Amino acid sequence: MKKKIIIGLSIFSLILLVAGVSIIASIESSTATLDNLITLHQVEILREHLLLQIKKVQSDINLKNTRYAKSMDDVITNVRNMEHMADTCFDCHHTPEVELKLKDLRSDVEGYKHDISRLFTLRSDARRLNEEEDKTYRKGEQLVGKVNDMIVMASSRLESKTQASLKEISRTKTTLYILVTVMPFWAGVAGFIFLRAFTRPVNALLKATRRLKAGDLGYKVEGLTDEFGEVASSFNEMSNSLKEYMLKIRETEKRYQTLFESAGDAIFIMEAEGENMGRIVSANHAAAEMHGYTSGELLKLSVVKDLDAHDAAKDAPERIRRLLNGEWVKAEIFHRKKDGTLFPVEISAGLFEYMGHKYIMAFDRDISARKETEDAIIRSHIMFTTVLDSIDAIIYVSDMKTYEILYMNNYARKIFGDVEGDICWQAFQRGQSAPCSFCTSDKLLTPEGYPAGVCHWEFQNTINGRWYDIRDNAIEWIDGRLVRMEIATDITERRKIDGALKKAEQMRLVGEWAAGLAHEIKNSLAGIKISVEVLMEELHASEEDRVTVLRAIDEIKRIDFLLKSLLGFAKPPRLRLQNMDVNELINKTIDFSLKQPVFSSNVTAIIDIVRDFGENIPHTMADPLQLQQAFMNILLNSGDALKGGGTITVKTSYDAGGDAVIIEMSDTGAGIDENILSKIFEPFFTTKSKGPGLGLTIARRIIEQHGGEISAGNTPAGGAAFRISLPVKKMEGERQHER
Repeated sequence: MKKKIIIGLSIFSLILLVAGVSIIASIESSTATLDNLITLHQVEILREHLLLQIKKVQSDINLKNTRYAKSMDDVITNVRNMEHMADTCFDCHHTPEVELKLKDLRSDVEGYKHDISRLFTLRSDARRLNEEEDKTYRKGEQLVGKVNDMIVMASSRLESKTQASLKEISRTKTTLYILVTVMPFWAGVAGFIFLRAFTRPVNALLKATRRLKAGDLGYKVEGLTDEFGEVASSFNEMSNSLKEYMLKIRETEKRYQTLFESAGDAIFIMEAEGENMGRIVSANHAAAEMHGYTSGELLKLSVVKDLDAHDAAKDAPERIRRLLNGEWVKAEIFHRKKDGTLFPVEISAGLFEYMGHKYIMAFDRDISARKETEDAIIRSHIMFTTVLDSIDAIIYVSDMKTYEILYMNNYARKIFGDVEGDICWQAFQRGQSAPCSFCTSDKLLTPEGYPAGVCHWEFQNTINGRWYDIRDNAIEWIDGRLVRMEIATDITERRKIDGALKKAEQMRLVGEWAAGLAHEIKNSLAGIKISVEVLMEELHASEEDRVTVLRAIDEIKRIDFLLKSLLGFAKPPRLRLQNMDVNELINKTIDFSLKQPVFSSNVTAIIDIVRDFGENIPHTMADPLQLQQAFMNILLNSGDALKGGGTITVKTSYDAGGDAVIIEMSDTGAGIDENILSKIFEPFFTTKSKGPGLGLTIARRIIEQHGGEISAGNTPAGGAAFRISLPVKKMEGERQHER
């Protein structure tokens, strides 16, 4: 550009030289003035270039540590260009004052360059880096301000010099017009060329600036040379950078918009402040489809007012308050569709700020299917527990390694209490300090860890003493592990029945054997008795021998009585039922018992029998002879217990609820030892020195033959007590009459 100006001025000088020697001095003066003016313009342009280079370096600092950061090579190039532009300022002649300022400027540039080098090579913590970055940036801003001041100062001087030069040129032109008529033409041509050389690149740059402002980032400035070409090149580089940034921004926006619209959950962006708090600003397609609206319709609604159910809307202010406090809120609420249908949603919402305005972003997920599944699981659990709780058997599940009780049904809780979470061998057994030796946990799995089958066994529990039929099996628990499930059925009564049946069978066999044996012995005893009686009558024995024979006959009679009792127990006679009065029968039995030796032989030890008969005792169908024997056996047993005298109380009453006659016999004796209380009704069990031990056994058999029950115990005073419950049986005619 400078060369072009010089050439133009040279041509213009030649033209003036042709015009005349007289105007050479004026032309030279004007030329010198213009030359000085151009030089000042060049200096101003150089300083503006320096300013642009400094701002470019400042831009590199701003973009540092961002995804748009320049490479280190680009940064170094920009710093070198800045240094070169600063050195170029010394190529021209300056006044000492300006020279001093330029030296100061170069010193600042060198310091700025050093700080930039330190900033891009420093490895320290984030706080130190931020401090160095701020320091360097501030120094750059100070440098920019200093260059701007120099440009402003130079511009003001340039303007005054330009005005002065123009005045001088005007005088010169006047002179030239006077002296040379052709001068205006050539001056106009030279001025046009000169102005066109300046205005054309400026207009090109102005046009590019307007296109860039309009958004045409692809526009390029072409055809400019010299310094304007450098400015155009910088402008084009800036345009390319802006275009790349805008493309990246659009790609990012497009990517996020795609994610926003393709999300399976509903996404809402809502106002978080102002009068329109809760109004939907943006919503994805899933939100519209979930609620039955179009995307356009949703933008006219408020989540709180239009989509939240009544209960959820009441709680909305509290949720918004938490959001405004910076809390990320999660909750399960109900939303309302366009048709009014309510459905459960799981919301997850948080606060974010954009362009100085606060918004709420909420992610909503329809959990209707999950709720249905949860309800189904709950129903299954309730049905499962209801079924297991209705089973009259102990059912529990325990861990095979830790022995922890994981579940137990209601039947098990009634027996052992709620011991879920306890160790099974501590909860179900008394005095255990280690796992039970009979535990099946190690038998339920194969060596490979698979279920090995059912373990079936019987066991008596040490806590309640009852017998159980136990079935253990390995099952899969809710967390996938294999656990032991035990089902224990109470078989105590069954074992008692089985024992009773076995005992009955044994007694049947014993009875058959005893009956045959007693029959044979009885026949032999009859022969012995007759022989002894005949010998006693025929022989003239002494009185002492006769007493001995009589004793032998008494012993034979006693053996005969025992055999009759044994035959009666082994082969009980059939009941001969007749309508009878229980009070009357007991009264006769007491009178007959009082004649027995146990009551009448000892006159010093008196035994009283108290009769406490109830009134309105109904008649019943029974065998009076059999019942009399049962009552007498009990009375004789009580009489034997009162060797030193005492009282026997016989009480009768009627149990209307059970329709039974109750007979209670108690004495004031020593009572029955608790250790033998459960054995007194067993055959051949006796605490007496004499007797077969069949009295109470026969009494129980007779009562049970009549459909009744008999039990024994002790009175509070310590004596023995027997209680008989005899059901009332009516004659056939009475039963038909009642019908």
